Amino acid sequence: MRLFWKVFAVLWLATLLVGVSGFLVSRTLQQDWLLLQFHPHLRDFAEQLVETYEYQGPLAAQRWLETQRRQHRLRAQLYNDEGYSLLPGTLPRIGGLPEESRQSTERRHGRLLQLAWASPGAEYQLTLHVPAPELFRWQRTPFALVANVTLAMLMLALLSLLLSRYLTAPLGKLGLAAQALAKGQFDAETLSSIGRRQDEIGDLSRRFQSMAEQVNSLLNSQQQLLRDISHELRSPLARLRLGMALGSKRDLEQGDPLWNRLDRECTRLDRLIEGILALSRLDTQDAPPEHFDLGALIADVVEDARFTAEAGQQILVSGCEKLVISGWPDQLAGALDNLLRNALRFSPVEGEISVSVQAENSIIRIRIDDEGPGVPPEWLERLGEPFARLPGQPADSGHGLGIAIARRAIARHGGTLAFSLNAAKGLRAEIALPALNPQARV
Repeated sequence: MRLFWKVFAVLWLATLLVGVSGFLVSRTLQQDWLLLQFHPHLRDFAEQLVETYEYQGPLAAQRWLETQRRQHRLRAQLYNDEGYSLLPGTLPRIGGLPEESRQSTERRHGRLLQLAWASPGAEYQLTLHVPAPELFRWQRTPFALVANVTLAMLMLALLSLLLSRYLTAPLGKLGLAAQALAKGQFDAETLSSIGRRQDEIGDLSRRFQSMAEQVNSLLNSQQQLLRDISHELRSPLARLRLGMALGSKRDLEQGDPLWNRLDRECTRLDRLIEGILALSRLDTQDAPPEHFDLGALIADVVEDARFTAEAGQQILVSGCEKLVISGWPDQLAGALDNLLRNALRFSPVEGEISVSVQAENSIIRIRIDDEGPGVPPEWLERLGEPFARLPGQPADSGHGLGIAIARRAIARHGGTLAFSLNAAKGLRAEIALPALNPQARV
């Protein structure tokens, strides 16, 4: 059964059961009220008797009571507010009988009701006897009661229908949006009306919309990455194919420059494939995180970078405290190594690279400053895009995968990587990582 009909049935039946139970309880506790409300001749009995008595006199009121006794078998007696009889009345004479006998007679022959009525000039008491046949006839043909119950059921059904539609219609739109997303045809405008709701369905719609936008962004990024990979692979493969064609036409010696050119192209192609594999492995590794000393890791990475630096290049480290963080040390070490190698590549021969570490509350900031030429300000946000190449950058300077790998690894640790220009007009890479406990020492 569809959720719409389930919600509709539950709401309708629950409301109906509440109404029926309330009616049964009220009938049990207030049977006199129900009898006066739905009996066609008792509804205005007291009002008509008092009006006849006040405006036409006692004789007319007595004749009206006689008429009611003959036509509807209703007997009554009218009293003032002090309990004195104002009319002879038409009640049967049961005085002198014990109380138990009167109750037994009342149950056998009908019901005796005590009513009160107030007119603009006085207050009255009314004793009304309804015989058993009248009670039986009212219980057999409660037309007004049936009409009221039927109308209440229809109103409840309409309200349940509207409420069910209000709850389930957005879910149907979410289902259609999910199908469109599966086909790559998602349009965020289709959920804009649902996203404005302030209930759980609105929250679900906004989260679904955010998820869909992220999925579309990832798909677009993957498609762009595949196009860039195809473009980057095409150039070294074309040069390899050309070199092999030239080599097949002539007998090359061992030291021929063509062999060196082919070796460089193979090395470049191997690095490109290694970078692509490293970038993809960051999204597939499922090893649990571990606690490790960030200061020791930075010291090891800096020591390795000094080994490969030029003779005049220097790497200075400050504030490298032993802070404990949680994550994957191999990935974070690879990210720092890529950033340091990038700083060494673009720094001058006598340049200085500065690495500083600061702990601010629950955030650890790592800054890497170089004295290189920097980058244009409009390219700072694009650093880290795979295969993004700066204007004037040599073709053999890399493919941009190193910074992309570093950004992805840092993001996996819950951190961020941002670039800016430092005071020396060089490039500053700033890493912000969440600390497990900034005051912890190991």
